[in-house]
Amino acid sequence: MSPYDQKVKDILVERNYIDVADMKKAEIAAQTGNISAIDYLISKELITRDLIGQAIAESLFVQYADLNSHQPSREQTLRIPEDSARKFKIVLFKETKDELVVTTDDPSQLGLGENLKMIFGVEKKITISYSLPDDINACFVHYKKALETRFASIIKQNEKVAPEIIGEIIEDAATYRASDIHFEPQEQEIIIRFRIDGVLQEAGRIPKEYYENILNRIKIQGHMRTDEHFSAQDGSLRYKNGNENIDMRISVIPIMDGEKIAIRLLSEYVRGFTLSDLGLAEEHQGMLIKAAQKPFGMILVTGPTGSGKTTTLYSLIKNFNTPEKNITTIEDPI
Repeated sequence: MSPYDQKVKDILVERNYIDVADMKKAEIAAQTGNISAIDYLISKELITRDLIGQAIAESLFVQYADLNSHQPSREQTLRIPEDSARKFKIVLFKETKDELVVTTDDPSQLGLGENLKMIFGVEKKITISYSLPDDINACFVHYKKALETRFASIIKQNEKVAPEIIGEIIEDAATYRASDIHFEPQEQEIIIRFRIDGVLQEAGRIPKEYYENILNRIKIQGHMRTDEHFSAQDGSLRYKNGNENIDMRISVIPIMDGEKIAIRLLSEYVRGFTLSDLGLAEEHQGMLIKAAQKPFGMILVTGPTGSGKTTTLYSLIKNFNTPEKNITTIEDPI
């Protein structure tokens, strides 16, 4: 267990957000299953991420800034230079005529106040609030250069082009919480597209001369044949992105201009969703859970690509994931 998780657990109990009995259950679940105590509490809907943020902010005697409900714009984020933003983990949350509200995951860190005065001056009052570390990191996507710019830099270095480009693409997809990555060969180049909230969006382009190495590396990692170019293939792999594991289902399909790659992403943050997070009303949650508790029968979850079928099933399974139960999912590919 990390020191951060222990600190959060202590705060939740001390401030009566979670009672001792429920925390004990969460700790037992963490010891016997592949889940943290905090994730267990969230999955059982005993606490939400926002309430955790609120509890930590109270313990620090500052206001809580909810970066999920009030996401800072690109212009807001870029008001703070990247070096300072990453060093102090700070984001400009709100600005009025007389006040600037800046949020961080450590309001008491040394040098923060002086740094903010250097950036914004002393004309306005500067208020420091608290936000969860993951939410702050998500805002830093605005500092990233376009994929093409980073591709050009990797190609210029001429070292490990395929793994470097693949890593950049997957990390961007995870940052934007894309559900799919598409590599689409054209006559002269490869178009990279992400599916975000069900809609495909162009993310970048790669010169076609580098695509064969990228394609072969993905095939090898996905346990597919590199000498097969005229039949569809399926595979899977697990990618480590920082502290997060991303499970990927891979399909390679031959088309006129080469072989198209479609990758479905399932990040760990998706597994943290509950039925409430998906927007289901309490009445509908109750109906679904009641149906899932029956000893026989079938539940069909249907819809187009990116509509949330897998996420819905993971959220439903979490309601029954306790140490005394053995749950197995059968997926193709795994």
